[in-house]
Amino acid sequence: MNCSQGRLAEFFLIHLQLGLFRGSIRRLFFLHSGCEGSVMAVGNRVRLLALLLGWALLPVTGWAQTNSAAPAELLQKLQQASPENGAKLLDDAIAADPANFRLHSYRSLVASRYVAAGKLPEALKQAEQGCDAMMQHLDDPTAARMTVSSVQMYYSYARRAGNPDTSRAETALAGLRKVAEQSRDARYLQPIAQLTVLRGELLAGSGRSQDAVAAIREELQSLRAAIEQASTSEDAVLAAAKLLQGLQMPALGQSEAEQGAVKQQLQELFADALKRLPESSAVMSEYLRLQGSEASRLSGTDPEAATRILESARALAAESALKEQPAVKAAVAMYAPLDRRIESARLQLQMIGKPAPPLDIAATAHGAAVTAESLKGKVVLLDFWAIWCGPCIATFPHLNSMYDEFHSRGLEIVGVTRQYGYQWNAETKRAARAEGDVSMEAELGMLEEFMKHHELRHPTIVTPKESAMQKQFGVTGIPHAVLIDRQGNVRMIKVGSGEANAKALHDMVQTLLAE
Repeated sequence: MNCSQGRLAEFFLIHLQLGLFRGSIRRLFFLHSGCEGSVMAVGNRVRLLALLLGWALLPVTGWAQTNSAAPAELLQKLQQASPENGAKLLDDAIAADPANFRLHSYRSLVASRYVAAGKLPEALKQAEQGCDAMMQHLDDPTAARMTVSSVQMYYSYARRAGNPDTSRAETALAGLRKVAEQSRDARYLQPIAQLTVLRGELLAGSGRSQDAVAAIREELQSLRAAIEQASTSEDAVLAAAKLLQGLQMPALGQSEAEQGAVKQQLQELFADALKRLPESSAVMSEYLRLQGSEASRLSGTDPEAATRILESARALAAESALKEQPAVKAAVAMYAPLDRRIESARLQLQMIGKPAPPLDIAATAHGAAVTAESLKGKVVLLDFWAIWCGPCIATFPHLNSMYDEFHSRGLEIVGVTRQYGYQWNAETKRAARAEGDVSMEAELGMLEEFMKHHELRHPTIVTPKESAMQKQFGVTGIPHAVLIDRQGNVRMIKVGSGEANAKALHDMVQTLLAE
């Protein structure tokens, strides 16, 4: 479960190299449905984001190469300063060099510091300023790519604030198209595709899914000629791939048949591109990444198919003349965590219908001591979670609801966590990592306060430090829920938060209680 900061940095750097900045940010702040084994406090995540922004934004063209000390020093100050002081530092730097678009891109870092401090309005304001300033520099292809990241980050905050209108995406997209038409520079094709998908996502969110699909398909059609021309083919293929991936967004409401047709188009696009562009590491690495994404999608339901996909992709990379290219190596390196997830899924599927592994209990927090005897003959929901995991906390209302509905009929919910060395701050009503060692007694006190604060009904067990219980239950990402029937057999495993998982668990609890 524990992941070093160095491994996380490597993971996000790979994502940045492959153009997956938006996904990296979501993972970094646990905006997806599950925490995949990273134990990192908000402050550490922000510091890592600063490092990533430095990697992503500095090593490009003349200004960064000739003046690298100045932005490096500024980045260091921004990650160490409070959000307010960081905003002031950046304002001063921009006032001294207003034409330097890279400085405007640092608004994203300041915005992330405000988010970490729980100040979303201030974060949104910084993101707005960054977007609007970056859009004044679209005539530079590097600035255009960075503008897309700024716009994407702005909308990640705008959604949370409840006001994700399409105006900024529309403005940026119109500006990119105008510059691309004037310059005939193929480097604009991918940024245009990314913003087209983002706009489509926003349209779908406002109930205009058909308009979103039509806009994406129209942009795809416009790329057909560029894909066939040698001078523009690489950029056009990668742009088309982004658009085809966009068509697979659940928000667009495409049918299963339509989704299948899009996936087939994507495979055909790369089959052709890999033949015509054998020296393109960008095309090869993007194809390998897409294969990894498909394997990831299948890992929980069909681990054998996921394994076959990765084996085929690895073989293709190994046989390629591009196998030593950094982007290709980075794409293949992303398969290692997938291997572990697939193996975990295989174990989870094998557990269904079989006796659950024994509990390994060092202590119980928030209620009477949990024992194997106290759970005998009950339907048991084990909830593997951690104090630092946002998606875990998102499941608490569902757990409380199930407890209230089913506890009197024989459901026992038991949280399962480790000793992470956190302490409770009575003033802020939050848990934070302690400076030194934390005794089990102090950890239990922190858990008691935390669980009382969230009004949890059920107890949590803390496993011993060297426990293998999490591994025995196939836990690689949390929240990880395991439903056990009255006979002690595992009947369902769900990983991640969200309404779909909550409903599946609720329905299975009803079934098991009726047996």
